Amino acid sequence: MIGAMLQRLIRLVRGRIAVKLTLTLVGFVAVSMLVAGLYLGRALDRFAIASLEGRLVTAGRLLQDDLRGLLTRGAGAEAFGAFVRRAARPTESRVTVIAPDGAVVADSEVAPGELGRLENHRDRPEVRAALAGQVGRDLRTSASVRAPLLYVALPVYDVDRVIGVVRLALPLSAVTASYAEIHRVMLAGGLVALAVAFGIGIFVAGRVTRPVVQMQAIARQMSEGQFAVRARVSSEDELGALGRALNVMVLRLREQIANLEAERAKATAILDGMVEGVVAVDGQECVLLMNERARAMFGVGRGRGEGKPFLEVIRNADLHEIFRSGRTAGGVFRRELRLVHPADRTLRVTAVPLRLAGEEPGLVLVVDDVTELRRLEQVRTEFIANVSHELRTPLTAIQGYLETLLAGALEEREHAHRFVEIAFRHTERLGRLLNDLTDLSNIELGKVSLRLAPTPLRPVVDSVLELVAAKARDGNVALHAEVSEAITVQADHDRLVQVLINLVDNAVKYTPAGGAVTVRARPTAEGRVEVSVSDTGVGIPRADLPRITERFYRVDKARSRELGGTGLGLAIVKHLVLAHGGDLAIDSEEGRGTTVRVLLPVGGGAGETQMSLPMPSRSA
Repeated sequence: MIGAMLQRLIRLVRGRIAVKLTLTLVGFVAVSMLVAGLYLGRALDRFAIASLEGRLVTAGRLLQDDLRGLLTRGAGAEAFGAFVRRAARPTESRVTVIAPDGAVVADSEVAPGELGRLENHRDRPEVRAALAGQVGRDLRTSASVRAPLLYVALPVYDVDRVIGVVRLALPLSAVTASYAEIHRVMLAGGLVALAVAFGIGIFVAGRVTRPVVQMQAIARQMSEGQFAVRARVSSEDELGALGRALNVMVLRLREQIANLEAERAKATAILDGMVEGVVAVDGQECVLLMNERARAMFGVGRGRGEGKPFLEVIRNADLHEIFRSGRTAGGVFRRELRLVHPADRTLRVTAVPLRLAGEEPGLVLVVDDVTELRRLEQVRTEFIANVSHELRTPLTAIQGYLETLLAGALEEREHAHRFVEIAFRHTERLGRLLNDLTDLSNIELGKVSLRLAPTPLRPVVDSVLELVAAKARDGNVALHAEVSEAITVQADHDRLVQVLINLVDNAVKYTPAGGAVTVRARPTAEGRVEVSVSDTGVGIPRADLPRITERFYRVDKARSRELGGTGLGLAIVKHLVLAHGGDLAIDSEEGRGTTVRVLLPVGGGAGETQMSLPMPSRSA
């Protein structure tokens, strides 16, 4: 229990500067009082001895004349005994008469019959000094009375010869007994002084430590991130200077933190604005930083990346292998990987060492999404292969028939005429293919200008149906138009004709005999016009619908070539519709027909507007 209380007291003293200052002041006063008491006690003792000595010397000098008479006439022991007893009464001292040889002649404390048992006093310090003609004194404990006594011995002269010694002795208690009250007063005064010192210490410590406590609270608030606090300065001393310095430090820290936050915000904005994903990992494989692009690529929510293990944040075995290889390589390391979740992507990862002061090197992973690039490379490869294949087929046929003609078939008129017709059809196909390629290239390069103007839709539909009517009759396909005369669209007349010819021609091609192709138009609630071309043909499988507008994509390649298609018509239609600010949608059910819907802006009262065809996006 006492040990616990002592420990709490020690913690209190160590933890509070006010307690330390108060105890320091009280301790200083206590030590000062103790030193003063010791000094005063010793001074009183010296004063008591000096006072007692003077008193005894005075009394001794008064006894010298009477004692000289007794010694010169050789008085007896009774006379000496009566003398010392008479001399001792006024002074209450012990009076001793000593012969020159050191023998005790009389003593007021010893009966005359017992003087013989007293030892010779010649070697006593005070007696030896008195026999030498001086006033002798000594402070010691008497062997006879068992108390500290002050001895004063004076010589008794007969002319110039010492004929005896008178010695007086008094206990110190005769003087020091009166000092007890002084000591009590000193003790009480010391306690009062300690109490006053304690009160003054608490007051002064509170006044001195209050600014320090305030500065401590300010420092604690600063450590918690609160930099709007200020210390109150009300003095010009060292504490005031400390408060002013603390206020200046708070101001500068606030400025530095604001600058750092601004720089961090700039760096974060730059990183978040990057197209590439950036992931910084330290030597302990914990994520230091992830920008928004990296979070989007790997499906990591805000607040779930920084400070956590890399393997926990991004769960991708290929990326972890790149991370380990990058750390082993020690330099710039690049590799591509396939990411399935949260989206199917192709990523190119560049790993660069990240060297931080005093830590193991980490890595900075720069992630590029090359999915679109790889898709375009694939499209380019397929385009080149398709163009080569599409050109090779008619050229091979033309070359074969021409070789046959040159080999002698020209002499056979019937065969020669048929061979020339076949070669001519292939040249027409080549021409259509080259024209479509040129149109598609011009559209994609933005070289085609649109003359947008309010265009009545019914005349355009009628002219298109007239153009394909002969092919429809040959295929026994009925053509229908359900278009109001009042419907007008904002479009380029020639390009709109080109769009509808492609759609109606495709519908006629893939509709068997006895079928029908219908062109409809109706306004929509969104303020646009929906133009639809429906057929009752073979339809398109659901799996092929997403790619049906790609270049050279055919559902049935053999049949498409047989019907003279180039595989570019729907791609051209799509780009032209998008250039008009419209949308293209295709619905089909295999074996029951296809419906192509084109949404175009409604024609207003404005005049003709000429605009260049914008470059289509890569996704188009």
